[in-house]
Amino acid sequence: MKYILLLFNLSFLLSGPLKLEEVESFLNAKYEGDTSAVVAFISDEFQYLNTPYVGLGIKAFYVDGSLLVTELINESIRNQISIGDRIYEFNNKVVTPDGLFTKGPVGQIQKLLLTKMNDTLFTEIKIPLSMQQQKENSESYLNSIIEYSKIWYEYDIIIHDYFSKKDKVFVHYSWEGSKEENSEVYHFTIIEILTLEKKTGLIKKIESLWSEYQFRNQFK
Repeated sequence: MKYILLLFNLSFLLSGPLKLEEVESFLNAKYEGDTSAVVAFISDEFQYLNTPYVGLGIKAFYVDGSLLVTELINESIRNQISIGDRIYEFNNKVVTPDGLFTKGPVGQIQKLLLTKMNDTLFTEIKIPLSMQQQKENSESYLNSIIEYSKIWYEYDIIIHDYFSKKDKVFVHYSWEGSKEENSEVYHFTIIEILTLEKKTGLIKKIESLWSEYQFRNQFK
């Protein structure tokens, strides 16, 4: 029955712009981590454009008293910092499991005290804040929704506004979820712009418009 449902959804996609019911199905598949259903909606050239933000363009996770750099979104800083480096201080303060929370305008200098991978020598580097936007292809996007779905025990989505015009669909919705049964509930509100392929009707690009801080600040 699941395969019949996917083919049914795909036939709608090929017939024209996404209807509200199909957008609801796509969002539910996304937050459930149902990649087989999500794949039926997106094209081979799919891209997900995360919300632009002012920051360093560094992804790092707290491991054994330091932040281990795992991804560099900012290509311009690769001559200063690399994946596998460890950050011990940020703006003269010892790092915490909360990660790197930056404040300030574009161009403001941030100080990082780190060690290079497989080295114990401390080095201070200075990186200016800049506009960043992470882009994901279909493989990265599918991996992201799988990992995200593992965090949550249950969730709910409310669609506030929906509008479609030619090859674009605009959807404004709220998400809320909890990590355990009868536990705290977390919220965010988001606007996503879906761009469709004209021939197939499949989603080729999603642009996210929301403030990640409204969500992240709930974990402080």
